[in-house]
Amino acid sequence: MTSISSLTNAVRVALLATTSAALLASTAVYAEEQDENKIERIEVTGSKIKRIGQLSPTPVTIITGADMMDMGITNVADILNKLPSSTVGISPETSNNTIFANGLNQTNLRGLGSDRTLVLVNGRRFVAGSNGSSAVDLNTIPTAMVARIEVITGGASAVYGSDAIAGVINIITRTDVEGIELDASYIQPEQSGGEESQFSLTAGGSFIDDKLSTVFNFTYAEQQELRKSDRDFLDNPVNSIYNPDTSDGAPARIAYEGRKPLSWINEAGTFFADDGGQYTFDKNGNMKVFDYGEGLIEGPGNNGNYCGPSCEGYDPVNYGLVRTPLERMVFTLNTDYEINDDHKIFTEITYVDYQSNGESSPVFHTNNPIAADNAFLPDDTRQLMTDTGMTGFNLYRMDREFGNRTYNQDRETMRFLIGIEGVISDDWDYSFHAQRGQLDETTVWGGEIWDARYNQAKDSVFAADGSIVCRDTDAQAAGCVPLNLFGENQASQAAVDWVSTSAGQTAKTTQTTAGLVVSGALFDLPAGYVSAAFSADYRKEESETNPDQALVDGTIFGNNANPMKGEYDVTEFAAEFSIPLLSDMFLAHDLGIDLAYRWMDYSTAGNDDAWKVGLNWAPIEDLRIRATKSKSVRAPNIGELFSPAGQTFESFTDVCDKINVELGPNDNRKANCQASGLPEGWNPSDSFYQSNTPGSNAGNADLKAETSNDYTVGAVYTPSYLEGFSITVDYWAFEISDAIEYIDVDVAVRYCYDSESLDNVYCSRFTRDGSTGDIVDFVQSPVNSASFDVKGVDIESQYDIPTDSFGDFKVHVIATYLEEWQTNPTGFAEDLQVDVGEYTDPRWKAMFSLGWNLDVLNLEARANYRHSSVASNDWQPENNNYNDIPSSTVWDFTGSYAFTDSLSVRFGVKNAFDLAPPRNPYVYDGAGLYDTTGRAFFLGANYKI
Repeated sequence: MTSISSLTNAVRVALLATTSAALLASTAVYAEEQDENKIERIEVTGSKIKRIGQLSPTPVTIITGADMMDMGITNVADILNKLPSSTVGISPETSNNTIFANGLNQTNLRGLGSDRTLVLVNGRRFVAGSNGSSAVDLNTIPTAMVARIEVITGGASAVYGSDAIAGVINIITRTDVEGIELDASYIQPEQSGGEESQFSLTAGGSFIDDKLSTVFNFTYAEQQELRKSDRDFLDNPVNSIYNPDTSDGAPARIAYEGRKPLSWINEAGTFFADDGGQYTFDKNGNMKVFDYGEGLIEGPGNNGNYCGPSCEGYDPVNYGLVRTPLERMVFTLNTDYEINDDHKIFTEITYVDYQSNGESSPVFHTNNPIAADNAFLPDDTRQLMTDTGMTGFNLYRMDREFGNRTYNQDRETMRFLIGIEGVISDDWDYSFHAQRGQLDETTVWGGEIWDARYNQAKDSVFAADGSIVCRDTDAQAAGCVPLNLFGENQASQAAVDWVSTSAGQTAKTTQTTAGLVVSGALFDLPAGYVSAAFSADYRKEESETNPDQALVDGTIFGNNANPMKGEYDVTEFAAEFSIPLLSDMFLAHDLGIDLAYRWMDYSTAGNDDAWKVGLNWAPIEDLRIRATKSKSVRAPNIGELFSPAGQTFESFTDVCDKINVELGPNDNRKANCQASGLPEGWNPSDSFYQSNTPGSNAGNADLKAETSNDYTVGAVYTPSYLEGFSITVDYWAFEISDAIEYIDVDVAVRYCYDSESLDNVYCSRFTRDGSTGDIVDFVQSPVNSASFDVKGVDIESQYDIPTDSFGDFKVHVIATYLEEWQTNPTGFAEDLQVDVGEYTDPRWKAMFSLGWNLDVLNLEARANYRHSSVASNDWQPENNNYNDIPSSTVWDFTGSYAFTDSLSVRFGVKNAFDLAPPRNPYVYDGAGLYDTTGRAFFLGANYKI
């Protein structure tokens, strides 16, 4: 029988061949066992079949863990987000104001969304990184444990199941550790803020007569916060204003460089008096005329809400973070125990604990009435009110006394996996695993206040004895402490303590999986063995949230939440076949097809299936042509299905009213309004348009799976006359239908009646009163209404150039050209959004590297390129004067030097030319797409004992 050790050796040989060839596919090779002279079967990336001598028809990009370390990468997400085929998902740069997602690190293949990108660890699923989602948090993967990352873009759902519509990120962990390895690195930006440090200890070895092998890793990593005030280009923002020039042909909006505080609110409090003036208070609480600095910004619209940089208004640049701070500890222990030569037991244990801290402005009040007899009013303010006959005023104020609002997240992840694998016969082997993963999240809001207590404490009056008390006697009995809001930090600590509070929420996500794979050779054809893999999988996902009662009741400032509990399970069966058709013939060095089929039964979305057909043809040894056609699916996640209803109020147009019913884009609107029971000439009641309608935001338990029809066609060329050179070109396309989209009530009402009939996904989103016809309730929730059409070309080339005297050179290029990227959230033609060429989806993205190795010294220059783009494809000259966004190329220079076999150091400068994001209102702050750290230096060391 084939031993586990020989199979492992074969895999290692195959990986070496893949790396040296730099192909976009894993290469399977013939590997001989030295003492048995037998051919081994190895596993090919993107498939569960172990094959002999074939290339997968599915394109695959491979990144090694060593490459990441040499680049100064401390988080797996950072390298994935640099790939041209990917874009940034949720990250510390994009999640600061996203409370429950604060600090997450997710990747997003093809820009189709993190929930459409499946992340695996050693080919198996990993528990989600946030409650209600299916996306994995890459903060849970220690870089020191990464052997390689395989990026499979498209066509993987038939092999791996749901969530793989855009592709699969398969992270393979190290198994080759002998002894102890210490690693440390530090990144220091030239301007302070955004520092990063990482330390890891990795240990491994063999025990019990070499039957037991283990790899252990502990990683501690910290990323410091980055504020706008920490960077010159962020401290001097680029925004936009309405154009003061309103002449014909002038653009409606123009770029505005510099700070522009809000002119009607500040930290000391400001109000408008009946004499037409605006007043504020100095830090000591003395009234003064509001200073507009350079004056109000001229022009139409809301320009007058802003003033020059030195005015006394609220400046948002002073608050919030560009990058959320992150501190994480990761423990990993993987073991293999050989029962005998043919079977082994394996385990994977992961424990992660990390904290992230978001931050925004203090609580603020814009509806804040102050009575004329307020005890804290300065005398001159009281006199002004008397002179102008004011009985009160509205105080616009940022309440800095309570501190900035903070969103502190603690995420604790635990995953345990156990499995057994081995050989059944010379031709067949098996692998079975079961795993349990759990994520516990604790979120705490700081800088919060009790709304009722704030209103009671600010309404302070003089008592009969001259003391200052809260006007509300019940509040007095409850311990109310008067709150002085005039000036900055004039409130007593006792008042601040009585009004202040914090609130929190706990959440738990649990994943339970089990899977069996049986793989082997069915029979022999003239061109080779017909190989197959059969698999069965079970998965259960559970999520729940438990907010504090204050959040449920809505009694604190600006935040409310409801508890949620949801779960689903899925049973799956899959089969794959690799069929060699021709070999060693004219124009058929080899020719084969790959087939895959997966059947899925979801407890929520019901039955579905996915399939793939692949062609693998090498007309000559130097050229390989490959193509795949597949159907992929994504089932709705727990958040989309079970998010609890939270009350909201909306104002919207009822398209069935007397006027709007005649304005429909077709005859459907009027016919459907009448078919719903509304008579001709109907109007809603007066109160409908005079007040907001109550409704709710919630999940949708009736969602079904998304479907993608995708294909790739490409070629791999490795010319024998140019040793060390390879190039791959792959054309790919995704057409996703029934995609899940959140629909607002105004959209639901409009498309309910503009559809061909009332039998559509929109009409069930709202309810009418049976007597008046008024819409009296609605649910804003996700529906299967959207579609995506995304096409492009991936190019990768590598050229290894060894020399006898000058070392070895390596040139590597990865690029993606985006031919088409469009989406339609509703299915109606007028809602089609063509995004290709816009700043979120530029035509070209590329990575280039030039490396040089001489003995123990390695040097590399690496560039990340982002093509010039526009803010909007629908731009017209009369819209604005800032539509064009220039290209961006960020250069890193890195190196490593091995002092001894045990000690090596890494060094380099990232963003060596200190390139800032383009000076454009859309992206000056990076928008998660451009580097905001600036020039940074890194140093790392690795020591093996």
